Amino acid sequence: MRKLLSYSLGVIFLVVAAASCRLNDRRLPSLNENYRKTDKQPFGSFVAYNGFKHIFFKRTIEATETPFTETWNDIQSYSSDGVYSLYFLVTQNLVLKSNDVKAMMNYVKAGNDLFISADYVDQKLLDAIYCGMDRSGEIVSEVNGKMHQTHVSMYFGSGFDAAEYGYYYFPFLNSIINLDSSATRILGVNEIDKPNYAVFFSGRGRIYLHVAPRIFSNYFLLTDYNFHYFENVISYLRLNPKNIYWDEYYKNRSSNPNNNDTGKNKNSNNFSSLNVIQKDPPLLWAFWLVLAGMIIYVIFNLKRKQRPIEIIKPNSNASVAFAETVGRLYYQQKNNRHLADKMITYFYEHIRNKYFINTTAVNNEFINSLAGKSGVSPIETNELFNLIKNIQEQEIISDEELMELNLKIENFNKIKT
Repeated sequence: MRKLLSYSLGVIFLVVAAASCRLNDRRLPSLNENYRKTDKQPFGSFVAYNGFKHIFFKRTIEATETPFTETWNDIQSYSSDGVYSLYFLVTQNLVLKSNDVKAMMNYVKAGNDLFISADYVDQKLLDAIYCGMDRSGEIVSEVNGKMHQTHVSMYFGSGFDAAEYGYYYFPFLNSIINLDSSATRILGVNEIDKPNYAVFFSGRGRIYLHVAPRIFSNYFLLTDYNFHYFENVISYLRLNPKNIYWDEYYKNRSSNPNNNDTGKNKNSNNFSSLNVIQKDPPLLWAFWLVLAGMIIYVIFNLKRKQRPIEIIKPNSNASVAFAETVGRLYYQQKNNRHLADKMITYFYEHIRNKYFINTTAVNNEFINSLAGKSGVSPIETNELFNLIKNIQEQEIISDEELMELNLKIENFNKIKT
């Protein structure tokens, strides 16, 4: 477990370090798709905004940084018959609240125009205009890191424009699906000729839906003659709006397209290591490979392993050890009387257990029986028991006598029958 934890910490450190290194690499421009009017990075909209101002040079363009509901309240306060407004919104992910969707539909039905270009459009708005989006192809291409020369085209009633406007980046594969031809008109297609730009008629107004916001980036518009594509997109708008609003509020208000109405929007400038990894496909692949490797490692190590077999020590003769311990105790205390008694007691116990002879009466019959069974001569046996009798009758026993008793007992026990 400790080894797995150390591996996990090491992997996390490497991923964070790699993300930090890429973030701190000042030689590469930022690829953050914020589409802000003042941003001159590749995916800012500095060129688009100034081109937009040039096309509508006779009109005042107001950059709004408030929710659409507030903008619609302001428009209602001074709107009049025959006067309409244009609201121009470009973002990567368009996440809306229910009241925003309702305000947008009321705005359009009142005779105004709403232009939206986004890579992700909130499903609530798509449901309101009765269409859908297919984003699968473009998502797969980005996850796999597949870039190539990609393009978009316009549709001019009689057929597709022969001109293709492209650049080298992730392909334009987003498309609008489930269109109602009675209230919709296709205005442009992606590189596989599927609609990516359409106008929806609702009430007295129009909703222009464009699902390739990267065409409004500085990178796309400054490549070859792509600025003409921008002009063609704008050419479908009604060019005499009384008021024009350039949206700066919904610029990537949320990094999660699936946020619900109750979720709080996050500032697009907030740093997240995971966001850095997600925006860099090679780094994202490395992250998933490392994560998959860790999961496989854990799965294979979940298999039950045999516990170590404990070594069982052989049984020891505790009685012998006990006798030796007691003997050393009495010897250290110089109590020869008690030590001799213990030696004699254990010797008698040995005779009873081994030769099955009663030691209650020590006489000639006992000595002859013991000598016959033990193989010790009757003379040596008699000398041993005479010594035992003498020691039992004495109060004080010398070390020499104790040693003699021990020696004779050991010699008796050594003889095998």
